[in-house]
Amino acid sequence: MSTNYLDNYYARLGISKTATLDEIQRAYRGAARQFHPDTNKKTGANELFLLVQEAYNTLSQPDKRREYDASLPEDIEPPPALMVNALYSRSQVTPGEANQVIYVLLDLMPTQNEGERRRAKPPLNLCLVLDTSTSMAGSRLAQVVKAATHFIQELHKQDIIAVVAFNDRAELVIPSQRGQDVQRLIAHLSTLQTRGGTEMYQGLKAGLKEVQRNLRANSVNHIILITDGRTYGDEENCLRLAEQAAEQGVPISAIGIGEEWNEDFVDRLTAKAGGSSLYADRGAEIQKLLERQLKTLNQIYANNVKLHFETGPQCNLSYAFRLSPDLAALAPDSPLFLGIIPLENSLAALLEFEVDASRLKNGEILLAEGELRLDIPSRLIPSSKARFRLSRPVFENLKPESPPHALLNAIGKLSLYRMQEQARQDLESGDTKGAAKRMRMLATHLLSAGEKGLAKTVLLTAEDLKAGVGLGEKSGKQIKYGTRALIGLDEKPARKRGKR
Repeated sequence: MSTNYLDNYYARLGISKTATLDEIQRAYRGAARQFHPDTNKKTGANELFLLVQEAYNTLSQPDKRREYDASLPEDIEPPPALMVNALYSRSQVTPGEANQVIYVLLDLMPTQNEGERRRAKPPLNLCLVLDTSTSMAGSRLAQVVKAATHFIQELHKQDIIAVVAFNDRAELVIPSQRGQDVQRLIAHLSTLQTRGGTEMYQGLKAGLKEVQRNLRANSVNHIILITDGRTYGDEENCLRLAEQAAEQGVPISAIGIGEEWNEDFVDRLTAKAGGSSLYADRGAEIQKLLERQLKTLNQIYANNVKLHFETGPQCNLSYAFRLSPDLAALAPDSPLFLGIIPLENSLAALLEFEVDASRLKNGEILLAEGELRLDIPSRLIPSSKARFRLSRPVFENLKPESPPHALLNAIGKLSLYRMQEQARQDLESGDTKGAAKRMRMLATHLLSAGEKGLAKTVLLTAEDLKAGVGLGEKSGKQIKYGTRALIGLDEKPARKRGKR
């Protein structure tokens, strides 16, 4: 029976420990509608539904509830109006064994009542940071201007927008302001011209300054970077700025265009800032990706979701990946920036813990504990927090167990993406043969999954690596973002609720 802070029956239903039976029943009906596999087609919804049922079966019966409450820490309390579920890959840790791995799938979702209560959309406070270096000349800049124009036209009157252009210096094209005079704002975009090199730090610094002018916890604050090039000499400054932005509640997302930009660096940048990176193979895709970004921002229930944590003495958080609402590798450090919780769906993240139980015989092993913090912009007091603790019992289990299907599905798809990550690591360490071998293995798995086009790209890359050619800029991005896209391929949005 789970008794951890965010892994408990009250958190599963998104209710207080003092909830009445009527509140428990209402919460269960709402949670059941959200997680029932007939209405929620997300992989693993059925297992989350069973967790909700388990919680209700105990809390709805006074005797069972009293017994359960007696096992809980006194200060347990879930964050307001949020359902929190945790799926573990193993029910226990085997004593006396080192090098064990435990996966935890965290799923955070607003309660149905809270979603229906939100009547007004929180205002957006955004800055577009646009690369206007020489490599953007011609059709690329034209596509960026077209996409940015459409983006501004789609904003609501209460939304705030700024636009910064950068090459080897930054230019404030549109100072931070509400997008009420759309035509005047759009006219400023037509003045953009390309020149000079690429110094991303200058653009990000100016963009953060503009967002800071109207920084509010009850707004959705965000920077969107669009670039086609590599920044030179200011990478560490960019990463430090990303950390500062995240601490202030300003995520940075990025759209990379074409072949020349450094996707590994941009991934590190957006991971530190709690955002995500997208790949535009062609300039014409920029508008579609910006539209997707705006739709996500307009559907935010909670943002700046982060885990401030310490791992147990025998544990290490070795890997973290966000599975929804968008896909992104996360920097496995404290604080762990999880991103946003959408109004109509959930925030799901897969955590991988390395466990050393070589000196343990029985009892409990702590994976991690700390605080979950988030902002709910629609609330008068947006900031919220709750303690969390993830742990597993330690005992010898002679019966084989099968991990939850949702975890197996996520781990299986993530393994393809991680295979190309490991191939890149092999290349960095000089092991070209190892990288080629991993790519061939990846191609085999992709073929068995029916991904023939991507498998062909991977096979050709493996041959190039074997011949000492190296990883191509375009093929590297196609493989990275192609395998990443497969992780959420069968995800379907939750069915919309009734009218609000």
